[in-house]
Amino acid sequence: MKRFLLIPIFLCLVACQSPEQRATALVTQLGAIEATRRAEAAKALAAMGSEAIDALIRGVSDENPQIREMSAWVLSEIKTPAARVVPALISVLTDPDENIRVIGSVALQSLGEPAVPYLIDALTADAAEIRLNAAYVLGEIGEPIDTILPALIRTLTDPEWNVRRLVVRALVTIGVPAVEPLIKALNSPNADLRRMAERALNDIGTPQARKAIVDAKKVLADR
Repeated sequence: MKRFLLIPIFLCLVACQSPEQRATALVTQLGAIEATRRAEAAKALAAMGSEAIDALIRGVSDENPQIREMSAWVLSEIKTPAARVVPALISVLTDPDENIRVIGSVALQSLGEPAVPYLIDALTADAAEIRLNAAYVLGEIGEPIDTILPALIRTLTDPEWNVRRLVVRALVTIGVPAVEPLIKALNSPNADLRRMAERALNDIGTPQARKAIVDAKKVLADR
Protein backbone atom coordinates (compact mmCIF):
# COMPACT_ATOMS: atom_id res chain seq x y z
CA MET A 1 0.00 0.00 0.00
CA LYS A 2 2.82 2.38 0.90
CA ARG A 3 4.36 1.84 -2.54
CA PHE A 4 1.19 3.10 -4.23
CA LEU A 5 1.09 6.14 -1.97
CA LEU A 6 4.61 7.06 -3.07
CA ILE A 7 3.58 7.40 -6.74
CA PRO A 8 1.37 10.52 -6.38
CA ILE A 9 3.96 12.04 -4.05
CA PHE A 10 6.66 11.57 -6.73
CA LEU A 11 4.38 12.95 -9.45
CA CYS A 12 3.67 15.99 -7.32
CA LEU A 13 7.39 16.60 -6.78
CA VAL A 14 7.78 16.78 -10.55
CA ALA A 15 4.54 18.52 -11.52
CA CYS A 16 4.54 20.97 -8.60
CA GLN A 17 7.95 22.41 -9.45
CA SER A 18 8.03 26.04 -10.52
CA PRO A 19 9.45 26.74 -14.01
CA GLU A 20 12.62 28.08 -12.36
CA GLN A 21 13.04 24.91 -10.29
CA ARG A 22 12.41 22.71 -13.31
CA ALA A 23 14.88 24.68 -15.43
CA THR A 24 17.52 24.44 -12.71
CA ALA A 25 17.04 20.68 -12.48
CA LEU A 26 17.26 20.32 -16.26
CA VAL A 27 20.45 22.38 -16.41
CA THR A 28 21.96 20.01 -13.84
CA GLN A 29 20.86 17.13 -16.10
CA LEU A 30 22.93 18.66 -18.92
CA GLY A 31 25.93 17.27 -17.05
CA ALA A 32 24.59 13.68 -17.05
CA ILE A 33 26.90 10.91 -18.19
CA GLU A 34 24.27 9.45 -20.53
CA ALA A 35 24.02 11.33 -23.83
CA THR A 36 20.29 10.59 -24.07
CA ARG A 37 19.62 12.30 -20.73
CA ARG A 38 21.63 15.34 -21.79
CA ALA A 39 19.73 15.50 -25.07
CA GLU A 40 16.38 15.22 -23.29
CA ALA A 41 17.31 18.04 -20.93
CA ALA A 42 18.49 20.27 -23.76
CA LYS A 43 15.27 19.69 -25.70
CA ALA A 44 13.12 20.42 -22.66
CA LEU A 45 15.05 23.61 -21.84
CA ALA A 46 14.76 24.87 -25.41
CA ALA A 47 11.01 24.21 -25.27
CA MET A 48 10.77 26.26 -22.07
CA GLY A 49 12.19 29.26 -23.92
CA SER A 50 12.67 32.45 -21.91
CA GLU A 51 11.64 30.72 -18.68
CA ALA A 52 14.88 28.71 -18.84
CA ILE A 53 17.24 31.61 -19.53
CA ASP A 54 18.17 32.47 -15.93
CA ALA A 55 19.07 28.84 -15.18
CA LEU A 56 21.06 28.58 -18.42
CA ILE A 57 22.93 31.80 -17.66
CA ARG A 58 24.01 30.21 -14.39
CA GLY A 59 24.84 27.10 -16.40
CA VAL A 60 27.41 28.86 -18.58
CA SER A 61 29.49 29.55 -15.46
CA ASP A 62 29.01 26.12 -13.86
CA GLU A 63 32.12 24.24 -12.74
CA ASN A 64 31.13 21.31 -14.98
CA PRO A 65 32.39 22.03 -18.54
CA GLN A 66 29.69 19.79 -20.04
CA ILE A 67 27.00 21.95 -18.43
CA ARG A 68 28.72 25.16 -19.60
CA GLU A 69 28.97 23.88 -23.17
CA MET A 70 25.39 22.65 -23.45
CA SER A 71 23.96 25.70 -21.69
CA ALA A 72 25.58 27.87 -24.36
CA TRP A 73 24.09 25.74 -27.12
CA VAL A 74 20.60 25.85 -25.65
CA LEU A 75 20.80 29.63 -25.17
CA SER A 76 21.62 30.00 -28.87
CA GLU A 77 18.55 27.90 -29.72
CA ILE A 78 16.27 30.02 -27.54
CA LYS A 79 17.75 33.18 -29.12
CA THR A 80 15.40 35.76 -27.60
CA PRO A 81 15.38 38.13 -25.88
CA ALA A 82 18.79 39.03 -27.30
CA ALA A 83 19.42 41.45 -24.43
CA ARG A 84 19.63 38.46 -22.07
CA VAL A 85 20.95 35.72 -24.33
CA VAL A 86 23.78 37.52 -26.16
CA PRO A 87 25.66 38.92 -23.12
CA ALA A 88 25.59 35.45 -21.57
CA LEU A 89 27.11 33.95 -24.72
CA ILE A 90 29.71 36.70 -24.93
CA SER A 91 30.80 35.78 -21.39
CA VAL A 92 31.54 32.27 -22.71
CA LEU A 93 34.29 33.77 -24.88
CA THR A 94 36.55 33.92 -21.80
CA ASP A 95 35.89 30.34 -20.71
CA PRO A 96 39.11 28.55 -19.63
CA ASP A 97 38.22 25.66 -21.95
CA GLU A 98 39.11 26.46 -25.58
CA ASN A 99 36.45 24.12 -26.93
CA ILE A 100 33.77 25.97 -24.98
CA ARG A 101 35.06 29.33 -26.27
CA VAL A 102 34.62 27.94 -29.78
CA ILE A 103 31.09 26.81 -28.89
CA GLY A 104 30.33 30.35 -27.69
CA SER A 105 31.65 31.82 -30.92
CA VAL A 106 29.60 29.47 -33.09
CA ALA A 107 26.51 30.08 -30.94
CA LEU A 108 26.84 33.84 -31.42
CA GLN A 109 27.23 33.39 -35.17
CA SER A 110 24.00 31.40 -35.24
CA LEU A 111 22.16 34.32 -33.62
CA GLY A 112 23.17 36.58 -36.50
CA GLU A 113 22.16 40.24 -36.75
CA PRO A 114 20.45 40.55 -33.33
CA ALA A 115 23.86 39.86 -31.73
CA VAL A 116 25.66 42.63 -33.63
CA PRO A 117 25.11 45.61 -31.26
CA TYR A 118 26.35 43.57 -28.30
CA LEU A 119 29.36 42.27 -30.24
CA ILE A 120 30.29 45.82 -31.25
CA ASP A 121 30.19 46.81 -27.58
CA ALA A 122 32.37 43.77 -26.86
CA LEU A 123 35.08 45.17 -29.15
CA THR A 124 35.98 47.51 -26.28
CA ALA A 125 35.81 44.88 -23.50
CA ASP A 126 38.68 44.68 -21.02
CA ALA A 127 39.46 41.06 -21.93
CA ALA A 128 41.39 40.70 -25.17
CA GLU A 129 39.89 37.22 -25.61
CA ILE A 130 36.43 38.78 -25.83
CA ARG A 131 37.57 41.51 -28.24
CA LEU A 132 39.26 39.16 -30.68
CA ASN A 133 36.37 36.67 -30.68
CA ALA A 134 33.84 39.48 -31.09
CA ALA A 135 35.76 40.71 -34.14
CA TYR A 136 35.84 37.21 -35.61
CA VAL A 137 32.11 36.69 -35.10
CA LEU A 138 31.24 40.08 -36.60
CA GLY A 139 33.16 39.14 -39.73
CA GLU A 140 31.24 35.88 -39.97
CA ILE A 141 27.84 37.55 -39.48
CA GLY A 142 28.68 40.35 -41.92
CA GLU A 143 25.37 42.25 -41.71
CA PRO A 144 24.38 45.02 -41.33
CA ILE A 145 27.53 46.03 -43.16
CA ASP A 146 27.17 49.77 -42.49
CA THR A 147 27.20 49.09 -38.76
CA ILE A 148 29.87 46.39 -38.63
CA LEU A 149 32.50 47.94 -40.90
CA PRO A 150 33.09 51.21 -39.00
CA ALA A 151 33.39 49.29 -35.73
CA LEU A 152 35.95 46.88 -37.20
CA ILE A 153 37.96 49.69 -38.81
CA ARG A 154 38.17 51.48 -35.44
CA THR A 155 39.41 48.28 -33.82
CA LEU A 156 42.35 47.99 -36.24
CA THR A 157 44.29 50.06 -33.69
CA ASP A 158 43.55 47.75 -30.75
CA PRO A 159 46.59 47.55 -28.42
CA GLU A 160 46.72 43.74 -28.70
CA TRP A 161 48.26 42.23 -31.82
CA ASN A 162 46.03 39.15 -31.77
CA VAL A 163 42.93 41.36 -31.70
CA ARG A 164 44.18 43.37 -34.69
CA ARG A 165 44.94 40.13 -36.50
CA LEU A 166 41.38 38.86 -36.01
CA VAL A 167 39.97 42.23 -37.10
CA VAL A 168 41.94 41.96 -40.34
CA ARG A 169 40.62 38.44 -40.81
CA ALA A 170 37.06 39.68 -40.26
CA LEU A 171 37.51 42.44 -42.83
CA VAL A 172 38.96 39.98 -45.33
CA THR A 173 35.97 37.69 -44.73
CA ILE A 174 33.63 40.60 -45.51
CA GLY A 175 35.71 41.21 -48.64
CA VAL A 176 34.83 43.73 -51.35
CA PRO A 177 32.42 45.85 -49.24
CA ALA A 178 35.32 46.54 -46.87
CA VAL A 179 37.61 47.94 -49.58
CA GLU A 180 36.36 51.55 -49.68
CA PRO A 181 36.45 52.05 -45.88
CA LEU A 182 39.91 50.49 -45.80
CA ILE A 183 41.13 52.84 -48.54
CA LYS A 184 40.02 55.76 -46.38
CA ALA A 185 41.89 54.23 -43.43
CA LEU A 186 44.93 53.79 -45.66
CA ASN A 187 45.14 57.59 -45.91
CA SER A 188 44.74 58.17 -42.17
CA PRO A 189 47.36 60.19 -40.26
CA ASN A 190 47.51 57.24 -37.82
CA ALA A 191 50.46 55.08 -38.89
CA ASP A 192 49.17 51.97 -37.07
CA LEU A 193 45.79 52.25 -38.77
CA ARG A 194 47.46 52.68 -42.18
CA ARG A 195 49.62 49.60 -41.64
CA MET A 196 46.71 47.36 -40.66
CA ALA A 197 44.50 48.74 -43.44
CA GLU A 198 47.24 47.92 -45.94
CA ARG A 199 47.47 44.39 -44.62
CA ALA A 200 43.71 43.89 -44.94
CA LEU A 201 43.61 45.35 -48.44
CA ASN A 202 46.53 43.19 -49.51
CA ASP A 203 44.77 40.07 -48.22
CA ILE A 204 41.49 41.02 -49.92
CA GLY A 205 43.58 41.29 -53.06
CA THR A 206 41.19 42.84 -55.58
CA PRO A 207 42.68 45.11 -58.27
CA GLN A 208 41.12 48.14 -56.56
CA ALA A 209 42.62 47.13 -53.21
CA ARG A 210 46.11 46.59 -54.62
CA LYS A 211 46.01 49.83 -56.60
CA ALA A 212 45.02 51.74 -53.46
CA ILE A 213 48.09 50.38 -51.67
CA VAL A 214 50.38 51.47 -54.51
CA ASP A 215 48.79 54.93 -54.70
CA ALA A 216 49.05 55.44 -50.94
CA LYS A 217 52.74 54.54 -50.97
CA LYS A 218 53.36 57.03 -53.76
CA VAL A 219 51.64 59.78 -51.75
CA LEU A 220 53.80 58.99 -48.72
CA ALA A 221 56.95 58.97 -50.85
CA ASP A 222 56.12 62.41 -52.28
CA ARG A 223 55.68 64.00 -48.86
